[in-house]
Amino acid sequence: MKQFPRMLAVALPLALGGALLAPMAAQAQDGPTVHEYRESLMQAFRMHMGGIGAALGDAAPIGHAEHHAVAFERMAQALANAFPDGSAGGRALPAIWENRDDFMNKVTAIQTASARLVTASRTGDAEQIGAAMQGVRATCGGCHNTYRGPAN
Repeated sequence: MKQFPRMLAVALPLALGGALLAPMAAQAQDGPTVHEYRESLMQAFRMHMGGIGAALGDAAPIGHAEHHAVAFERMAQALANAFPDGSAGGRALPAIWENRDDFMNKVTAIQTASARLVTASRTGDAEQIGAAMQGVRATCGGCHNTYRGPAN
């Protein structure tokens, strides 16, 4: 009889743990779509540009511009893989896949501009940071004007 309580002591936590983890596993399988992922990237880009703007406007220390610029640059590196074949939808227009070479050139342009923003942010010079920020914004607009559909 002593084995039954010991077996219960082992089996009960395992059963409860499995019951509690099962909904989380199901949720992970039903995670964000590629469209939602792209939207989260774009939202993060906006937030980090806002952070750089805050540092330029004295709402945050100028050194914080570097943190935001580095995060922006790293996310720019993810853009090339955020638009896999067969993932049309959201605000991404079919032209992305129809003109893949041009689209990838625009992705490269934002990656280059964001690297310049990191370099400028490390100087702590507001004028250099502001100019580099404008360069990044120009690349964003260059892509959005051609490859982003209207908001729903």
